[in-house]
Amino acid sequence: MTVTASPSKPILIIGAGISGLATARLLTEHRIPNIVFEASSADRGQGYAISLHEWAFKPLLADLGNLPITQLQKAVAPDRQIGGLGWIDQAMRDVSTGETLMAPGHEQPEGGCEEQPVVFRSNRNALRQWLCDVGEEEVDVRYEHKLISFSGSLGNVKAEFEHGAIFQGSMVIAADGLHSTVRKILLPHITPEVLPAVVFHGDLRLSHQDFNKLLRPHMQPANSPSLSNILAGVGDSFNTPITISNITPSKIHLDWSYSRAALPTNDPLFNPTRTVQEAKVVPDALLEEIAGRTMASPFGEIIGVESIRERGCYNWLSCSVFVPREEGLKRGLEKGVVFMGDSAHAMPIFGGEGGNHALLDAVEFVREFVGHEGGGAMELEAVANGYYDSAYRRTQGAVRRCRQRFLLLHRPIGQWRELAVKRDQAAGE
Repeated sequence: MTVTASPSKPILIIGAGISGLATARLLTEHRIPNIVFEASSADRGQGYAISLHEWAFKPLLADLGNLPITQLQKAVAPDRQIGGLGWIDQAMRDVSTGETLMAPGHEQPEGGCEEQPVVFRSNRNALRQWLCDVGEEEVDVRYEHKLISFSGSLGNVKAEFEHGAIFQGSMVIAADGLHSTVRKILLPHITPEVLPAVVFHGDLRLSHQDFNKLLRPHMQPANSPSLSNILAGVGDSFNTPITISNITPSKIHLDWSYSRAALPTNDPLFNPTRTVQEAKVVPDALLEEIAGRTMASPFGEIIGVESIRERGCYNWLSCSVFVPREEGLKRGLEKGVVFMGDSAHAMPIFGGEGGNHALLDAVEFVREFVGHEGGGAMELEAVANGYYDSAYRRTQGAVRRCRQRFLLLHRPIGQWRELAVKRDQAAGE
């Protein structure tokens, strides 16, 4: 890595999520001073898995010194403890019968230039830890630092935290997520939009023996060389994926979700103003709705009424945010702030792109920074402009795409079956 002329004051990164830690890692590799501030403790959760796409992880690995893809996979894949690389079969299954509707094939790339996987699964906690550990120098993360205010301008900013700590820096990077404190202070009128979607999420842990009996036959059929980290199920306008989030020597950690579009009026399961405590209560209406669904094995056992009663679930809100470029740039430059990741462009959870754009935000920002000499206000303004030029072109369409993808994933089962027939016919031609 080259050593870049940089400001004498550190870049203050608010948020130790994917975009914040990726930015810190890349800046640290270039010897550019930075500090990450995270409101929560170091042992916070978010151990579920996300899909990483080649268009996002490949530039990151290149800028970290052309690291091999398998190094990342072996560090973050949910099934890494059993030698897996986070592979998914990308098949769609009919929940009512358990039969595969569509499957692109069972070939599993093993890594390397000619065989790079298009997409693989990553445990979020493992990815954050990898971003902290992958370089020679340690990333400076200050946990339990909750931001309460900031002031100044590019080249000279000050951030104050809840326990009284004050830090001076050259700029603030707002990487503090969907409910960004920085955005609330600077752009209070831009708030998350709750999409009309019903989403319930649950998790469970199975012994290896129980997993092998109930799920492995479906997640690793006889013609598949490896275990798929997702069992994707679709029903009649509803969706029921079962995913592996992590594997330990004794347990398989699983996540599941049940989702559908909200009814136009009086939907007993759609409550956009629900509290955190209310989100933890299993509604009777959900149990009644699940009881009325036909679900073949293993969906019926994992997302059945008795399982939900025993283990509980959580009512997720599917939200999106998009900070307009000119507004974010203008107000940000006035106060020395750059928005990144979910603070700027949060995408609905079923879009599958949010974490990937967070990685690309970090890559593109640091490339702009490295491409400008010095660390004065004019150079920092040029960095912000260049970063926004690329990031906003990329993410504006992605937010729309992710919203549309929710509707496609929750289409009527008749449309799924018609699509499956057409694909089979096309494949036979």
